Amino acid sequence: MKSVLKFAAAALAATLAFFAPQAAAESIQRAAAVVNGTVISTYDLDQRVRMILSTSGGAQGAAAQQRLREQVLRTLIDEILQLLEAQKAELTVTEQEVDEAIDRIAKQNNTTREAIVKSLAANGIGEETLRVQIRAELAWSKLIEERLAPRVNISEEEIDQEMRRIEAGASKPQFLVSEIFIAIDSPADEARARRNIEQIHQQLNSGTPFTALAEQFSESATASRGGDLGWVQDGDVPAEVWAALQAMRPMTISQPVRAAGGYYIIAMRDKMRPAGSAEEARPAPPGRPPGVPAGSVKLKRVVIGLPPNMSKADEQRVLQAAAGLREQIKGCQGLEQFAGQLQGVAVVDLPVLPMSDLAPEVRQVIQGLNPSDVSPPYFSKEGDMNLMNMLVVCGDRPRVDYVATRAFEMPTREEVGNRMFNQELTVMARRYMRDLRRDASIEIRDAAVLNTVSN
Repeated sequence: MKSVLKFAAAALAATLAFFAPQAAAESIQRAAAVVNGTVISTYDLDQRVRMILSTSGGAQGAAAQQRLREQVLRTLIDEILQLLEAQKAELTVTEQEVDEAIDRIAKQNNTTREAIVKSLAANGIGEETLRVQIRAELAWSKLIEERLAPRVNISEEEIDQEMRRIEAGASKPQFLVSEIFIAIDSPADEARARRNIEQIHQQLNSGTPFTALAEQFSESATASRGGDLGWVQDGDVPAEVWAALQAMRPMTISQPVRAAGGYYIIAMRDKMRPAGSAEEARPAPPGRPPGVPAGSVKLKRVVIGLPPNMSKADEQRVLQAAAGLREQIKGCQGLEQFAGQLQGVAVVDLPVLPMSDLAPEVRQVIQGLNPSDVSPPYFSKEGDMNLMNMLVVCGDRPRVDYVATRAFEMPTREEVGNRMFNQELTVMARRYMRDLRRDASIEIRDAAVLNTVSN
């Protein structure tokens, strides 16, 4: 079984390698954008789009790639500005620091740096695409730490006031939330931000994990944590966001919310009982994962990359191998660790979605499956990629519902001080980035992005 899966991944990599040189040579010479004299090639843009699609698990067809291009190009532009600014400050990022960052990512995902590089190569993505992204993140972090952090001064009196505010809000609702934030730098930037937030929301509805999109596109400091904002109460978030939270249930995602400074999408992960509340946690129905409302489902997708133009005999061999793999999968628990031992096999963690929001073909695949069941393997074609898929229904044992499961706990003084420091640093970093964009010479040349903007 392993040998057939290894054959499929190797054949895909070999096929991509055969066609890549000519296409790469052409796209490297075409500029997608020029930023302060530095060229972002269409090859750079194509590679980043491909990397995001292959690692996020969302829809990967031509339409999905088209939607992503404007968002990804803005991210690449910001990275160039950050790297140039770090260079002016004579800050450097070593290759060892990049390696260590990839190792941390690998550890968080129960895999290895080598496995990540192999997975990228199997999808036609060069390792340097990932390294450039990480290099820019590290350079920007160093720049913020050196230039802005020393200017943040949170007084003891300010901490006292915040402690009193938090204690006064203990009798009110509090929510555990994640955010995706798209900034609006000027009134002329409104349309671009609206397009981007709507595209991100569409990607969420198509199954792309919230954390993946937050890490790639959110313009808040929480992006490095997958958008994790922690526990919030009234006054911690803009009034418009707080109003949206009042109408949400745990484990749901908001519509785009326009607030001061830009657009938000909020994921509510949990709700906290007010201090002294007698409200009890309610047990979830047997087999339902935490926070999955009735009529919704939590899935994980097992994906195997395949070569194009496979013969019927090859398809049968891959089907047999996938059927053998299916027998070894025992639900969602430990699935990533299990798949990480197999070359060419990836697991995509999909968000909780109402059954009515699933694509008809997905509903058909999971029809009649129970928690921990695995769907029969099926083929799909997404863009120029041929894939073998299986869907795993999560929910391996009775859990506790996420509705009011946690009582209020007063944070420590140190925790409050650190949060205030990070909030102020985030505001300053956002202004810094806005000023860099405003003062930069940016020329967009990518035809697909220009067409999106003009429409």
